[in-house]
Amino acid sequence: MMFILYNLLFFIGFILYFPFLWLKGKVHGDFLTRFGWWPAALSADLQAKENIWIHAVSVGEILAVQGFIAQLKERYPRHRIVLSTVTTTGYQLAGSKFKDIKIIFTPLDFNFAAEQYVRRIRPKIYINAETEIWPNLFRALQRAGVPIVVVNGRISDKSLGGYRAIKFFIKKILSWVNIFCMQNQEAADRIIELGALPAKVRVIGNMKFDDVLQPKILAPQDLGLPGGAWLWVAGSTHPGEEEIVLDVLRSLSREFQQLRLVIAPRHVERTDDVLNVVRQKGFSPLKFSQLTQAPWEPNRVLVVDTIGQLRSLYGLAEVVFVGKSLTAQGGQNIIEPAFFGKPVIVGPNMQNFQDITELFKKAGAILQVKDAENLKYELERLLNDPGRRKLMGTAAREVVQKSQGATARTMNVVGEILKV
Repeated sequence: MMFILYNLLFFIGFILYFPFLWLKGKVHGDFLTRFGWWPAALSADLQAKENIWIHAVSVGEILAVQGFIAQLKERYPRHRIVLSTVTTTGYQLAGSKFKDIKIIFTPLDFNFAAEQYVRRIRPKIYINAETEIWPNLFRALQRAGVPIVVVNGRISDKSLGGYRAIKFFIKKILSWVNIFCMQNQEAADRIIELGALPAKVRVIGNMKFDDVLQPKILAPQDLGLPGGAWLWVAGSTHPGEEEIVLDVLRSLSREFQQLRLVIAPRHVERTDDVLNVVRQKGFSPLKFSQLTQAPWEPNRVLVVDTIGQLRSLYGLAEVVFVGKSLTAQGGQNIIEPAFFGKPVIVGPNMQNFQDITELFKKAGAILQVKDAENLKYELERLLNDPGRRKLMGTAAREVVQKSQGATARTMNVVGEILKV
């Protein structure tokens, strides 16, 4: 009965949401494949090998499992990795990161679409990154006898509230999962609260700490940075945050004439909006895709309009602000700049990374500001104190190093199931 109601609500929601998808240009050439309507050649290609199916919803989840995917390929060379993702940006990033795995869009969670995917991929195992629950897909996998493993599992505050409201439904779906590899004890407790059997739940750690794949190395001259320039990288920004960092830059530019700003919006499709904001604030914007080695004048602000460059820029930064934490809620990944030993500033809204944020705060490796004025104050203090910047960066790097090992433990779990 519950699945009948779920399918009815999902269908109504899809019909109502489809015009928005169309207007936003989300209905692209591959959209029909999400219904399970695949070209014959694609189906034949997928069935040519034994497949390990990994699902990662978008950019953050794909980056979190890229080291894990590399180890899977090494340990199971006769298997082919099939990576599914929801977003176009995730699909594009996966295409740039992985040249020898099959990348597809995740099925829409219609019963017929889920069954078609499972029938055509015929996975030996389905690995779900960070606890995305798709009822019809999980049921199709369970009916086909495919083991389901959740890796890097977590339950955000927002998701927990929603799942609690339908616990009687979620509990059944969770019973089909073979093993939950959760990031920490809080995540483990939450999934058990929602109905997972404690015997299936393990605290493995966060694979994002193991993401040591080095990005393309950038040199200061690649950006046109003059000698002695300090790079401030504002990464994964959301609407409203660009205005804040630009105002802070304006207020500090006289005291710190060597300061240069990079803005990397979380969604590259916002690039034109960000460029307009930069102009409105009286600065001269330059797209990363149009970058030359011409000298970087103080009034220029670099806007990242490509996918996969942020890590390289973190490596050059003097100080980092991580967005979706001032004007939006949830936060973004702070492990990436910490890996490079950079002092990190975030806003008050880090709900989706609360445990990681507390870990860094206890180590003195991060600054959490209250608002725009507090951001200006703390950034000015950091820029005036090179010793403190170094101490924070060193502490951040040490937190990352001490928290590593989850990928190897997750590989052991997969080995228990595949037994090859």
